[in-house]
Amino acid sequence: MSSIQQLQGTLSQLSGQLAAAEQSGSMEEVGVIAGQLGQLQTALQSAQAGLTSEASESARQELVNCRMLLHSMMNAVEAIQARAAEQYRQVLGENKAAFEQLADAAKQSGYPEAYQYRQIFQQMAEVSQQLRQLDGSMLDMGYQMERGAQTGGSLNGAIPIEETTMDTHDGWTI
Repeated sequence: MSSIQQLQGTLSQLSGQLAAAEQSGSMEEVGVIAGQLGQLQTALQSAQAGLTSEASESARQELVNCRMLLHSMMNAVEAIQARAAEQYRQVLGENKAAFEQLADAAKQSGYPEAYQYRQIFQQMAEVSQQLRQLDGSMLDMGYQMERGAQTGGSLNGAIPIEETTMDTHDGWTI
């Protein structure tokens, strides 16, 4: 099994966990998902280092499949964020401005439900950023694979994933 296939399997598992969290409304798994996404970035870097100019069409397709899984996960994260933001606003109502001025401990003790929704929203923002970074890294890797296939050159001199740039603004506000 190739390293890209392993990534795809892990992404598929995480996608299922995220979908289950979205359906159930239970967010206990989010910390685990975020941690595993961080490990995927390392695994992706290892996969990139092992690429050769003979990277097969099937490896490129596996990478495309990984990106499709990432995009479905991004949609699930966006839905969870939207639901958390709406519930946050409903719980606080007119007290939203006052709540946002409180210290963290006062928020948690005075408005525990709103605090929980805020935490969920922030966790999802972190997961969303990780997903976007992985997507950008996979896009770069796919480009490098294609370029290597066209030129017949080594891919090991390609731009390292950590040197790529990415817009981290997600446009969400509560």
